[in-house]
Amino acid sequence: MRVRRGFLGWGVFLILAGAVPLLVRSGYLTEDQVASLWTLWPLILVGIGVGMLLSRTRYGFLGGLVVAATFGLMVGGLLSTGVSTISSGGCGSEAAKTGFPTQNGSFGGSSAAVTLQLNCGSLEVAAAQGTSWRVEGHDRDGAGPEIDADNASLQVRSRDQNGGPFTFLGQHDDWTVTLPSAPTVDLDLKLNAGSSHANLAGATTGIVDLELNAGTSTVDLSEVAAIERLEAGLNAGSLGITLPNKSMTGSIQANAGAVKLCAPDGVGLRLRTGESIIASYDYGGHGLVQDGSTWSTPGYDTAAVQIDLETRANAGSFSLNPAGGCD
Repeated sequence: MRVRRGFLGWGVFLILAGAVPLLVRSGYLTEDQVASLWTLWPLILVGIGVGMLLSRTRYGFLGGLVVAATFGLMVGGLLSTGVSTISSGGCGSEAAKTGFPTQNGSFGGSSAAVTLQLNCGSLEVAAAQGTSWRVEGHDRDGAGPEIDADNASLQVRSRDQNGGPFTFLGQHDDWTVTLPSAPTVDLDLKLNAGSSHANLAGATTGIVDLELNAGTSTVDLSEVAAIERLEAGLNAGSLGITLPNKSMTGSIQANAGAVKLCAPDGVGLRLRTGESIIASYDYGGHGLVQDGSTWSTPGYDTAAVQIDLETRANAGSFSLNPAGGCD
């Protein structure tokens, strides 16, 4: 029997996507085990690299099999327990029950850089009047995250960073971070396996940079005092972004994930899709006009508020102004 390589990847994908729900229903896989399947997303990059290296050999199909198998496992996990499992995505089952000491400080200049890196758990980000910041929450032992700060920067990182890129096996942390409304803050938020919600109402932001790996996140920019640019990368999970009534630029890429965009009435939108693989966009159903790979609001060039975003998906989707909102 001769197997056609063109169908081999699809076969592996379908077998694994169907096998995972069967194993869950039969009791061979637990919900925690299924949730951890989302942390396998780096294997997609490995498979692409293997395919490139072996492209001129008889083993060139191996990279495609790795990608197909990874997607099959991830989709099977989604079919088994739904998107809600992504938020825990292999994040450990021990709850964060012990409060750690609240830490706070303030910024002294006209600008500041804030980096938040949470490897497992949930994160709430908000803004308050003044120049002071605050970090509070719960973890397993009350030790709290690692914090480095001065009058122009704040870095908050998970203390347990032994999980590695394939399995975010650190302790489950719950953080609440309050940022000041001034000065201008460049926010770099990285979440590995978990959930986050950022409501930046009143904040003066420069660049907001979000990286989400195996999780769910929402970012509410509707009432920011100012913003220059948004950069977002999603690898396995879901992301909801509420855009401001202010001109801005940005770039959003979804790999094996879903992005929801909510834009206020009357703003000019220009959404560029570029080169995408297995992607879905619903921009045409919201009055935007297509010109090649660019979708624009009629009259964009003369709009008082212009939002220009590059939106790309690989095995992912973008939805504009969905009925359920972006929360």
